[in-house]
Amino acid sequence: MLIESNGWTKLIKNSFLKKNQSNLKLIKRKIYQDNEQFSFLRSDNNKEVFKLLREAKNKFKRLDSIILIGTGGSSLGSKAMLSLFYNTKIYFLENLDPNSLKFYFDNNKRKKIGLLIISKSGETLEVLSLFDAVINLFKKKIDLEKKTLIITDKKKSTLRLIAKKYNINVLDHDEKIGGRFSCFSITGLLPLHLVGVNAIKLKNKVDQNYKKNILFDEFNNDSFISLLAYLSKKNKYVGHVFLVYIDSFNNIGHWYKQLWNESLGKKKLGMHLIPALGSVDQHSQLQMWLDGPKNLIFTIVIPKLKNFDIKIKNNKNILPNYLKGKNLGKILNNMAEATVTELKRAGVPVRIIYLKDDSINSAIELMTTLLLEVSLIGKLMGINPFDQPAVEKVKLTTKKILNKNE
Repeated sequence: MLIESNGWTKLIKNSFLKKNQSNLKLIKRKIYQDNEQFSFLRSDNNKEVFKLLREAKNKFKRLDSIILIGTGGSSLGSKAMLSLFYNTKIYFLENLDPNSLKFYFDNNKRKKIGLLIISKSGETLEVLSLFDAVINLFKKKIDLEKKTLIITDKKKSTLRLIAKKYNINVLDHDEKIGGRFSCFSITGLLPLHLVGVNAIKLKNKVDQNYKKNILFDEFNNDSFISLLAYLSKKNKYVGHVFLVYIDSFNNIGHWYKQLWNESLGKKKLGMHLIPALGSVDQHSQLQMWLDGPKNLIFTIVIPKLKNFDIKIKNNKNILPNYLKGKNLGKILNNMAEATVTELKRAGVPVRIIYLKDDSINSAIELMTTLLLEVSLIGKLMGINPFDQPAVEKVKLTTKKILNKNE
């Protein structure tokens, strides 16, 4: 993976940049000595996590489908990773729209189904409501005791009470890791392991990538972190567009959206993270990006190689000459490069992340880099990237409205 951000230094005074980079070095040094706050980096409990993965996989053998009930940090990380394998076994129930539940029920009546329920707090309104609905809709299809697992904090909660009532096994959510940072903990690794991905090997690679980033700035991202922290405090730019040119990485954009917005949108600071997919969004947003107000910055993700590609045959010899003999993946990359060129010409700040390919290894490199990036930007901004105080207000207001209607 190579990160290119030429020209960005013009956006910040050299003195500010040097100060941020100096502070960043201190933060990273402290992380390596003691990562208590940056708990998503932990690997001391790997043996315990790996044991739980193996045991859980045996529990879910011989099933046609698994419903994962979770929302936000409980689902977005694993959903992003599973998209790379074009997963069809795990169905994500994240929202309270009854039509989604009916669609799944109508199309899976004859399948052997298991349940995976994830809520860090054990009180997530969507999770509790959907769990109850699934229990009633699929009561003759799901063996709740044998084919269900719950992941939640090790404390008294409604979800723990449900587990006790139905005699359902519970795995402890890592209490030190916040939901949106949990994609490489048991929360995100378990769904991968259940569909046949070697999540143990994957976690070991994750740990290696973190070390490379912290100790050696492996992907040359430190200067960009320093710049982003500065820009996020100045309010000159209102949005950060994260544009990927790989369909299977689209859900990484949505995972990154939560990670960025909930971590950095505090004290009237920050920029909106806007996920986008190339080349689809070239046909809906490019006009605004190029000719609208210059208040956005861009991160564009491009794979250098495609592990699978299709060549245009042009059997009837009617296509334009510029398409003859070209591969679809190569054309997509050419469109990405054209977008980069025109954005730069329009004076828009663009960071390019060149991935080696579109494989799981490239996804791990990207996601571990982004996890570190967001947490370090928050620290440089002087905010706590690990809480979400404003979100809690909406949860409380929702409960008040429900109680009032009662």
